[in-house]
Amino acid sequence: MPLTPADVHNVAFSKPPIGKRGYNEDEVDQFLDLVEQELGRLVEENEDLRARADELASDLESAKKSGGSAAQESAPAAKPEPKSAAATAAATPSLASAKSGEGEGELANQETHLRAARVLAMAQEMADRLTGEAKKESDGLVTKARTDSDKLVGDARSESDKLVGDAKTEADRLLSDAKAKSEAIVKDAEGKSEAQIRDAQSKADALQADAERKHTEIMATINQQRGVLEGRIDQLRTFEKQYRSRLTAYLESQLSELGKTGSAEPADAPATGRAAAPTTSTSSTTTSTSTTTKNDGGASSPQGGSHSADK
Repeated sequence: MPLTPADVHNVAFSKPPIGKRGYNEDEVDQFLDLVEQELGRLVEENEDLRARADELASDLESAKKSGGSAAQESAPAAKPEPKSAAATAAATPSLASAKSGEGEGELANQETHLRAARVLAMAQEMADRLTGEAKKESDGLVTKARTDSDKLVGDARSESDKLVGDAKTEADRLLSDAKAKSEAIVKDAEGKSEAQIRDAQSKADALQADAERKHTEIMATINQQRGVLEGRIDQLRTFEKQYRSRLTAYLESQLSELGKTGSAEPADAPATGRAAAPTTSTSSTTTSTSTTTKNDGGASSPQGGSHSADK
């Protein structure tokens, strides 16, 4: 299918995707305008040359036809038939002069035909040459325009494929980097989490060990203090028994002395003895109360009780 200026004018290239590079749209349009103008000029020139070649061919055909009719007219005149020998002999001088005139006319006519034939041949040759050159130049321009167009389309497609490949490579690289960073962040977070868990476990173990140690120390102290207190209680119980024994012995000795004192009084003073008896009883009660008080003091202060018992 031949390429026409309308095809060049109406050609439309697809725009590259967003963010992709391509040829400058203004430069491509300017180049297509130049191709359209040059192709239109060559087409017009080719049409003019064809019209001129047709005109020259028509002239050549007319010249050939006129040359053929002139040759047919001159052929009968060149061959007259003599009617008689006398007429021929009488007409010999005039015939000779007529033949010479006819020969000159025929030569002039042939020269004219030859000149016209040469002119027509030159015109045909020039028309063929110009037509061939115009056709060759037109075909060359069309081929060049088509080649340039294919080259532009191929370059645009190659550039588009290259950009798509670069974009895909860049996307793969970004995705790989993002994945690597994500894995590094997750690994770092897991490491920090494990470290924090280990620290927390270590602190918990340390706190538990410290609590167990303190519990052991406190229980040991409590057991020690309990042993001391139990020993003290045993001492106090022993002291209580000893104190009770001593107090009982003391009270019995005092009662015995009181009994001895009452039996040793004079017989002539019974009233006095009766009056003194309540005093003795009161003294005994006072002594008993004092002893009880000393016993209580001895329970609170074993040393004091012991000292009183010794007295």
